[in-house]
Parts: sequence; structure tokens; C-alpha cells
Amino acid sequence: MFRSNRSPAQAAGIVLLMLAIFLIDAFTPLDVAIAVLYVVVVLCATNVWSRRGVLVTGVACVLLTVAAFAINHGPELSRSLARCVVSMSAVGITTLLALAGLTATESLRRRSESLRISEALLASTQRLSRTSSFRFHSVRGITWWSDEAARIYALAPSEPPTIERMLTRCHPDDLPLVQEAIARVRRGEPSIELRHRLRMEDGAIKHVHIISSLTAASNGDFEYLGALMDVSAAHEAAEALHRAQAQLAHVTRVTTLGELAASIAHEVNQPLAAVATNGNACLRWLNRATPDLGEARMALDRILDDTRRASEVIRRIRALARRGDTQRRELDLNQVLNDTVALVQRELSAQRISLRLDQGRELPAVLGDAVQLQQVLINLVMNAMQAIAAMPRGAAGGRRIDVATGLDPEGRVMVTVADTGPGLSEAQAGRLFEAFYTTKEDGMGMGLAICRSIVEAHGGRICALPQEDGRGARIAFSLPPARVSA
Repeated sequence: MFRSNRSPAQAAGIVLLMLAIFLIDAFTPLDVAIAVLYVVVVLCATNVWSRRGVLVTGVACVLLTVAAFAINHGPELSRSLARCVVSMSAVGITTLLALAGLTATESLRRRSESLRISEALLASTQRLSRTSSFRFHSVRGITWWSDEAARIYALAPSEPPTIERMLTRCHPDDLPLVQEAIARVRRGEPSIELRHRLRMEDGAIKHVHIISSLTAASNGDFEYLGALMDVSAAHEAAEALHRAQAQLAHVTRVTTLGELAASIAHEVNQPLAAVATNGNACLRWLNRATPDLGEARMALDRILDDTRRASEVIRRIRALARRGDTQRRELDLNQVLNDTVALVQRELSAQRISLRLDQGRELPAVLGDAVQLQQVLINLVMNAMQAIAAMPRGAAGGRRIDVATGLDPEGRVMVTVADTGPGLSEAQAGRLFEAFYTTKEDGMGMGLAICRSIVEAHGGRICALPQEDGRGARIAFSLPPARVSA
């Protein structure tokens, strides 16, 4: 009928106490309100039974009070009736109060259990996501942090959090960043965000991301609530992705050099042939009965010019073929374009494709890696050449590639490569920069995807634009200037 929360001995004791009170009230001549002692029975029942058990106990006590009154005083009312009513009232009120107390206790227990489960879930979630929470005061410092924060800093959860302990884990190179963030907290700025490194006792490096916001301010003391995230895994994944992209870009550059092998050989062969010609001429001028030193000197000057030309070609090839870290500096995009055209010029001539340059004047420099940007330009020009090669001879529009540089409406340096090939459908243009998507039968679908990753890594954008005359394709990318004018 009702659930017992305690031992059977306690329940039996309550029943015996209730029977004892009944026997004394019903069969002794004591002229006192013995039934009031049932209040003790009801109160004891609250520690043994649930709400239903307490309610049954209270009703039983009332019925026993009435029964004892009837047995002891007979069917007629007497002056003891008042004590009986008082006893029943006391028992009834106590029962109601006990039930209300049990309801409040049960509600508090459920809330406490819910809070315990929430705290356990929060701790598990923080541990799985490597995210912790903390409270920080500009005057008192760190006043609380979760167990996960202590784990991230490799400190015992029992140790009180302090700024000093936090700073001992900070990487020496990032210490000024952390101290500047603390200074911002003391100024009461509305939000603080910081990424820095931790150096553990064993020398291991962790990368953390801190976000906090101002929640209260009183008498110059600013309170912040924030989250501390261990982003080491994400940082390592990003580094691995960067290395993979760099390796893929390197393979693509080498593949492009293979496609341009004939052009490269021609570019190198031309100055070497000129060196041989001028060298023979120089010998003839010197072998005369009266050496013509002036002509010999001029021949030697031409040899030096040709060797510089050959050296420059080799330098550009080595730059494309080298495998190394990104080296960003201020660049003249027009000069990068000129170097690119020099590499593909022979290929253009072999396929009888004309290239027209329209370079904007006094363009601002961009901050970038010359090799990577040259790779983008070569890829776009080679794609345009392959698109035109697929067109029949004598097709409308001719065989021409237009490359233009200038500024877009936002003041960014823009490069546009347009061809007179078959063009792109709307569906093709929408997927053009997806990895492994290609419009060529023998294509890998990685060239333009790599171009997009390079351009976006430089803070730029790349897209396919509609041709004004509806013929061919037009690809444009834009890069922010290295220095933004005030």
C-alpha cells in the first residue's frame, strides 16, 4: 500500500506506539487528552513512509481517537468531547503539515538530484569537449574555475586558482599577450578574447582559447565569466591540413612544370644558343691579326646579358619547384604576372593563342607569397589555354586570352583571366572550385581548388564571372592591399 524507506523494525515500532496510545486512551480512566500523542506517531511516520503512508497513518490515528472515545465514554457525549476534538484536530493538522513537509522535501530532493546530474553532465561535457568555465575578478583575480580548467593547466583541482599559477603555465613568448588581456580586464572592457600557448612542466605545448564577458561591476571591481578551451587538437589538425595543402600545391606546381617542359626548354635554350653565338664571335674578334677589343667587349656584354636571362628563367623554375614554407612580403602583382607570362609564352605560341595584357597602373602592393600567387596565375592561364584548344580552328571570337589587373569596387587588387573557349554553364560555374570537380576528361579537379585555398589564405576571393559577350569563361580573384590608406 505504501513504500517503506526505513527498516521494518522502525515501522513496527510506530505501529506498536500507535496501539499503545489507543489502549491507554480507550481502557484507562486517565482524564487527559492522551490522543494528542498520536502527533508523535505522525511525525515519526514521516521518517519511515512516503506521502501515502503518512496519510494512512494520520487517518488511522483519527479513527483510533474516535474509537477510543466511543469505548471509554459510550454513545452519549460528555465533557471529554472537547479533548477528543482537540486531539483529532491536532492529529489532522500535523498530518497536513507533515504531508506538506514531505512534498517540499521530495521537491528539494528532486532538484538536488537534477542539479547533481546537471553538474555531472556539465563536467563530462567539459571533459569531452576540453572546455572549462571560470569566474574572474579584476581585483581579486580568479575566484573559481571548473575541474576541467585545472586539468588543462595540469594543476590539482584542490589547489585554489590564482593568476600566479596561471602565469607559471603561460608560454614565455605569449606572456605579454596574457598580461595585456589582464590589463584589459582591469579596465573593464565588455569582452575579452585571447589565444595563447601553455608550456607544461614536461615541456609539452598546449594551445588554448579564452573567451569572457563582463557580467558585473562594483566600485572598480569587474567580474567576468568565461570559457577556457583546449584547442591543441584543432591546432594540430589545422597544421596537418596546412602541410597537406602545401604538399599538394607543390605536387601541382611540379606537374605544371612538366606540362611546360617544352616552353621551359625553349626559354633556357634561347639564351644558351645566344651565348654560344656571341662566344664564337668574341673569339673571331680576338683572333684577328689586330684584335678588335671593342667588338669583343660588346660580344662579352651580350654573353653576360644572355646568361642573366638564362639565370632568371632557372630562378623562376626553381622557385616554382621548391618545397618550403610560405614567405610573404609586399609584392607588385603586375610583376608577378609578367614573370608568369614569360613562363607560358612559348606554350601560347605553340598553340597559336594570343595573350593580351591590360595592366592597371600604380596598383597598391599586396602581401603574399610570390610562388603561390604565380601558381594561381599559371593555373588560370593554362586552364584558359586548354579551353581554347578544345575549340575548332576559326571559331568565332578567335583564340585569345585577356588578362587584366586593376582595382575592384572595394579597393582590392583584382586579376581577371578571360578566354574565348566554350565557356561554362551556370551549374559548372557553381561547382568550379570544388575539389575533384573538373570539366576536362583527363582532369583531376584539384587545380582550381588549390587556387581557391591559396587565394583565401591570402585573405582574398576567387570566383567565375559571366562574360560580357557570352563567350568563353572569365575567372577573377582579388587580394587586399598590403597597406590600407587612412
